[in-house]
Amino acid sequence: MLKRFAAVLAFGLIGLNAWANSNPTEVVSQATNGLIEELKQTPEADRSEEMVKQLVMTYIVPAIDQEKIAMGAMGKYWRLASPQQRTEFIERFRELQIHTYSGAFRAFSGEKLNFESARINDKGDRALVQGQLTQTNGNVIPIDFKLYLSDDGQWRVYDAVVSGLSMVKTYRDQMSNRLQGTNPGNASKRMDALLEELKQEAEQKDDSQNAA
Repeated sequence: MLKRFAAVLAFGLIGLNAWANSNPTEVVSQATNGLIEELKQTPEADRSEEMVKQLVMTYIVPAIDQEKIAMGAMGKYWRLASPQQRTEFIERFRELQIHTYSGAFRAFSGEKLNFESARINDKGDRALVQGQLTQTNGNVIPIDFKLYLSDDGQWRVYDAVVSGLSMVKTYRDQMSNRLQGTNPGNASKRMDALLEELKQEAEQKDDSQNAA
């Protein structure tokens, strides 16, 4: 459960806006601890799926560069997709992330995050923030966040590495495996099949939530 929470936390931070903050470490710390502080105010047993989903949409979704994450998740398949398919994938992938984040954050039970000072490259446009997620029982998982300085002068997270595993690569591997396993026809048909799968999965999760 701890590793799952760490991974989803990292997923949720990919693409976060700096909120006009010029310090990469503060960007990561403020974003993570802001959501965690909200969760602390509600006991785990009282956290409804809808409540946690709203927190995710408030703290995470508005700050995510949806297109950048989608491009990373699709990898080589992004350039093979049509503009319409790209747009739909961004939306479907957003739905997938919301459900994934909500499920993991609902189980938050007092984990703590600590971060070191950012290491910035010589050009001043890339940064690495190393951190540790500590569970109440003392177990520790390393989480490193990679940030870039965007054209508007904001630091944004573009990848996170949990216990040596890149979150962007994880998404890309998952999507690649699913695309390879769908319609054996051309790339466009495989993409359409994946989009339909993601749509059905989102609808099933929504129906399950509404029935709970």
